[in-house]
Amino acid sequence: MNRLTAWIKSIHFLMGLQSKDETLPDVKEISIPVRNGSLRADCYMPKSQSLGTIITINGLAPLGNRDPRFIIVNKSLNKLGYTVISPFFDEICDYKISLRNIDDIKDSILFISGQKDLCTSGKVSIFAPSFSGSLSLIAVSDKQIADRMNTICAIGAFANVDDIIGNLFADQNLDEYGRMILLLNFLPLSIGENKSLFKAIKLAILDNYFKYKDNLLEPHFSKMKKVDRDFFENLKYDKDFRMKHWNIILKKSGKDRELLSALSVTNHINSLNLPILLIHGLKDDVVPANESSMLHEELVARGVECKLCITSLISHGDTGFSLKTLLEVPKLITSFSFFFRKAYDKKQ
Repeated sequence: MNRLTAWIKSIHFLMGLQSKDETLPDVKEISIPVRNGSLRADCYMPKSQSLGTIITINGLAPLGNRDPRFIIVNKSLNKLGYTVISPFFDEICDYKISLRNIDDIKDSILFISGQKDLCTSGKVSIFAPSFSGSLSLIAVSDKQIADRMNTICAIGAFANVDDIIGNLFADQNLDEYGRMILLLNFLPLSIGENKSLFKAIKLAILDNYFKYKDNLLEPHFSKMKKVDRDFFENLKYDKDFRMKHWNIILKKSGKDRELLSALSVTNHINSLNLPILLIHGLKDDVVPANESSMLHEELVARGVECKLCITSLISHGDTGFSLKTLLEVPKLITSFSFFFRKAYDKKQ
């Protein structure tokens, strides 16, 4: 694909993202075998010969691949002529951050790239926002997986998970949705199990996501023990209280420490050797834009073909790009044209 064609594809993609049509089209549903079971996936098949195969990895959201915003992304990519495979990652959709997430992404890449009806060339590309962008970068650092890859686009990815958790716990002004997800996953390393407390955190996350008027949290919260209600309130409003528990987590060793290390892209960066597009919101209130800048700097220093786009047109890991600030649109077009050129597969 030449640069002009890729530019035109990028313009059409950005225009497609402005659509308000969130209806799921007629998709082919498949089952992807993974080491812990199977994942269902939606396949968006192009009307003519495919330009390449793109796997979209949903962010930390309960609707996953059928989140209305993500459906628009999938349809927009598909209308360009790409085969789009969008699995439902059940653990990610249940707000669980673990090494299994990475294994599921790896297994999905291996399976899809091996299906001739979905990917005739044996190589795929990835489009992933938010934490899934970082998890995908870690997955493709595995040489066996990288050999099945053309390129990856990560939106709002983090470099070092310790820094992100520390920032969200310390700064009350940052995104509560992201903070609560991290508390749900990592607070057990400090206090152990507390079913009532963690149910409250989970319900608060769901209320935030769905914007419920009659929230799910209140009925449960009113029945909690006072000590647990006080603990929850402190987690929500007291940054010093949160940081006390974060410092306990940081002092952990063994498997707990290994998990945090394994989830940091910086610890895998020397194994990343494929074309990478990093896009980040300038005012991201979950993962600061300098995380992508740091990744870009290190990758370029190693000679990796990597493009960076910091833009004010999106928020954290967003997949919907506002075109209100027209001065930034050419930068976005150039960035996505890089991805579409690399995702184009001549063997398709």
